[in-house]
Order: sequence, then structure tokens, then C-alpha cells
Amino acid sequence: MIEPHLSDTQPVRVSKQASRSWLLLWVLLAVILVGGMTVAGGFLGYRIATIEGASLQVMDNLIGLQEQYYLGIQDFNVGRYDLARQRFEYVIANDPGYPGAASRLDEVMRILLVTATATPSPIPSTTTPTPTQDFSTVEEIYQRAQDSFANGDWDAVIDTCTALRREDSTYHVVDVDSLLYRALQSRGVDKIRKASNLEGGIYDLSLAEKFGPLDATAQGWRNLARIYLIGSSFWEVYPEQAVYFFGQVAAGAPFLRDASGWTALERYRASLIQYGNQLATQGQWCAAQEQYALALAIRDESQVHAQATDVGYQCALPTYIAATLTFAPSPTVTATIAIPTFNATWTVTPTGVPTVSPSQSPTITQVGPSTPTHTLIPVDTITPQPVPSETPTPPPDQSQ
Repeated sequence: MIEPHLSDTQPVRVSKQASRSWLLLWVLLAVILVGGMTVAGGFLGYRIATIEGASLQVMDNLIGLQEQYYLGIQDFNVGRYDLARQRFEYVIANDPGYPGAASRLDEVMRILLVTATATPSPIPSTTTPTPTQDFSTVEEIYQRAQDSFANGDWDAVIDTCTALRREDSTYHVVDVDSLLYRALQSRGVDKIRKASNLEGGIYDLSLAEKFGPLDATAQGWRNLARIYLIGSSFWEVYPEQAVYFFGQVAAGAPFLRDASGWTALERYRASLIQYGNQLATQGQWCAAQEQYALALAIRDESQVHAQATDVGYQCALPTYIAATLTFAPSPTVTATIAIPTFNATWTVTPTGVPTVSPSQSPTITQVGPSTPTHTLIPVDTITPQPVPSETPTPPPDQSQ
């Protein structure tokens, strides 16, 4: 038997040491991996936050440039060319490739150049003094705009904010825009409600909508003004459409009026009468009566009342005739037909040839006061048919 070597008896100790070494190595690698992932995640989060911050900054800049661009278009449309020039120059200075800004600036500059190089008119001997230019600071201008807003002077607020933007377009942009938004919205509603300037009110509300959404009150008044103007386009041309649109305005704002002075309620009433006249000429009496009745419910008038009575009679006439008209029943005719009767005796001869001899005249039933006369047509000789010859058997003697 071979004795085992001493080194062969120690394999377990060597395996445990190797396992511990590998375990420490794996732990060290895991710590390094976790640490690396932590550092990489922190760096990645920092980069993402930096990118998001830059994106928000770029978005804010784009919104500000877009706002100045649209405000410049509005200034150009109302003739404030110098202020429009400043806005377009500001947009181009921050973004030279902003779409449309360069062409808009060229238009403004051409107008300003023509105005500046125009031939001056001769100055009269007595000139009206021009107001002195306001050299107050932008803070004072902004304070005046706030005071005008507190007093409800919307025109002054808008003019002051425009002057403030001319002095410094970057001063309190959000606050100035808020003043312009509220002043334009309030002035637009007042033009519609109080000044009977529907088109001007709609325009101011459209300008205010560039700064933010309109509130429910302003939106409602703008809708009513638009419907009123649509109804005016059908006025005295298509009365049915005029009735439809002015009826909606009269239900919500009966005293809303335009520059003509006609209220929505009066236009609705006049359209009802005109539509009733049109239906009456077409023979639609009942429909015309309905229109007149609606007009009379707004305001009674003798002429309209007479027209309503006339068409009401025409509307009810067919029903009245159908209810009162009666028809006599058709007469019943009874006819009696008399059929003549004939009594005839047939005699059979031994030869088997039958002959017909009338025994009496026909009987006629008399109907009415007159007696019809009938002529008896003689019967032709009947051609006998061959019959079997037979010898008649005498009847038995009953006496036996």
C-alpha cells in the first residue's frame, strides 16, 4: 500500500484561501462599478439640467421676440412707424434670421424715409405751439400708466404704455403687457356696450387677445357684436336670416346697437314684420301670422295688428270651410223590371214529332201609369230529332 504524500493531505486549506481572494476581488470590482455609475449619473443629471435650463432660456427668448414682432406689426398697422421700427430692430438684434423681421423693417424704413424727405409745407405766420416733449424717466411714465388705469382712462393707459415702450422696450415687459392687455380688453367692451362702436370694440379685443385669453365677459360681448354685424349683412335683403341672427342678439343684449342707433330688439322686430310680409305675398298665411304675432309681442302697432288680423282670417278660412260645408245624399233609384211569362202545352203524337201550340197570351205586369205593349214573336217550327219508334203501352185498366 502506498503512503499518501504530506502535501496531498492539505487541499482544503489552499481552496479556501483562493475563494477568499476571488471574493475580495469581486467586491472591489462592484464598489468601483457602483462608484463609477454614481459619478456618471451625477454628471449626466448635471448635463440634463444644464440643457433644460438652456432650452427654457431659449424658449423664453423666442417668446419675447415673437411678442415684440407681433407688437411691431400692430404698431405698423395703426401708423406708429417709429415704434414699429424699434421693435423690429430689437428682434433682428437678438435673432438676425427671425422670419419676416427684416422685410417688415424695410417697409417701415421706406415709409419713414418718404416721410422724412417729403417737401415741407410752408409755415403759416401764426403757428399753433406744439406740446413740449416729455423727458420724464421711464419710472414716472410707468407710474402715470398705473394711475390712468386706476382712474379707468383706458386711452391714456394705452398711449402711456406705448410711450414707455418707445423710451425703453425692455422696461417691466410683463407689467406693461399686463396693463396693455387689461386696458385693451376694458376699452373694447366699453366700445361695444357704451359707444356703439362694434367694429372698434372687436378690434381692441383682438389686440388684447394677443397678450392673453379674453375673460368670459369680454368673449360674450365680442360674440354678440359679431352676430349683430352678421345680421346687419342680411338686413332688408334676406329677412329670414336677419330674424335668426337678430333674435339671438335680442335675447342676450336687446339694447345693443351699432352706429346707426338701431337696437338689436328693434332690428329683430322690423325683420319679423318684413319676413311676415314676404310670407303673406307667397300665400303662406299661417306662417306670416306667427311672425306678426312675435312682432306684436314686442310692441303693438295698429298697422301690424291689421295685417295680423287679415292673414289670421286667411289662415283660418280653409278650416272653417271644411267644418261647415255639407253635401246632400245621392237619391236612391229603384227600378222594377217585369218579365213576361209564357204557359205552353207540349203534345206528343205517336209519330214522335212534338209540336208547340200556345194555350194563352202572355201575362204582363203593369208598372207605373203606362202599360207597355209587347208583341209576341211566333216560334219557328222546331226541327224534330229522330226518336226510337216504340208502341205506346196503354195504361192498365183501373176498374179491374
